[in-house]
Amino acid sequence: MAGIGPAPKSPEHRRRRNEPLRGEWVDLEPLEEPILKIWDDRFTVPDYMWQAWRISPVTSQYGPEDLAAIHDLAVGWEEMTFADRDRRMDRLGLTPKGKRDLRWRTPNEVKTIKKAAEKAQVRHIRAVGNDK
Repeated sequence: MAGIGPAPKSPEHRRRRNEPLRGEWVDLEPLEEPILKIWDDRFTVPDYMWQAWRISPVTSQYGPEDLAAIHDLAVGWEEMTFADRDRRMDRLGLTPKGKRDLRWRTPNEVKTIKKAAEKAQVRHIRAVGNDK
């Protein structure tokens, strides 16, 4: 038996009257060239992490203050506690939690979402009634 009241509107006909609390998602593009500088001898962060950060599309969103923050993170890595490292990486969007908090989607996530949306749009139509 159907529910009481009108059928829900399709998503394209809905209209939000309020602004989203955290803003809309930002779909990040792959970097054409790294934003972060090459390795600095003062860095105590492992080289493989620095190289991963250099090619990460989240760095395209960084301003001068963010570049200074990631530089400080790389220089003071060994003196920081694990919790402090995680907190700083979260704030810079260098962890999955940080990306979610900042509402940034990596190119791989965007591809996955598009594939899922395309798959959801495929409708299976079945004839009902006489089988002739």
